[in-house]
Amino acid sequence: MAAKVTAEDREKHSATGDGRFPIATKQQAISALRLRGHARTKAERRAIIRRAAKFVPEMAKRAYEEDKAKGLI
Repeated sequence: MAAKVTAEDREKHSATGDGRFPIATKQQAISALRLRGHARTKAERRAIIRRAAKFVPEMAKRAYEEDKAKGLI
């Protein structure tokens, strides 16, 4: 199920600072991790994982390890 995202979430909780990848709840963190492939840079990908780790630490750890092994971060 997709996470509900409001304009306020995009403004205040963006992982990238430009309104993309808002992470304010556990479900938004899961969605952001799944969509991290749409990040424009390696730094944005790291920021998404780092912000999501607050809500889903195990999933973020796996995502970090996968991306590190593939050379994406």
